[in-house]
Amino acid sequence: MKIEAGIAPAAIQMGRHTAANLLRSLRGEPPLPFQYKNKGLLATIGRGAAVAAIGKLRMAGWIAWWLWLLVHIFFLIGFRNRFMVVAGWAYAYLTWRRGARLITGDSGPPKRPDGQ
Repeated sequence: MKIEAGIAPAAIQMGRHTAANLLRSLRGEPPLPFQYKNKGLLATIGRGAAVAAIGKLRMAGWIAWWLWLLVHIFFLIGFRNRFMVVAGWAYAYLTWRRGARLITGDSGPPKRPDGQ
């Protein structure tokens, strides 16, 4: 099974690498080539279910779901953000409400084909 990297981890690493190369350039040093380091993948696949691939470790189900929750909370900045996200997730989980936030464009009524 081949596992590809997500967009955010690669973008974060590329941004840090670019910043380091800009500093190297300012010092008159040549840039270093970028090399992605895969730290693993986590993805939720349903209510109380997720998949994880970290190194040679592969897991799925409830334990992977808890790992996904903990990792995402860990990387949030500040206690207030962590608390608000956990509270929102707990509310959505206990009330069976969807946590998806969709951006679909203009919130007004749909326009007719003739423009009216």
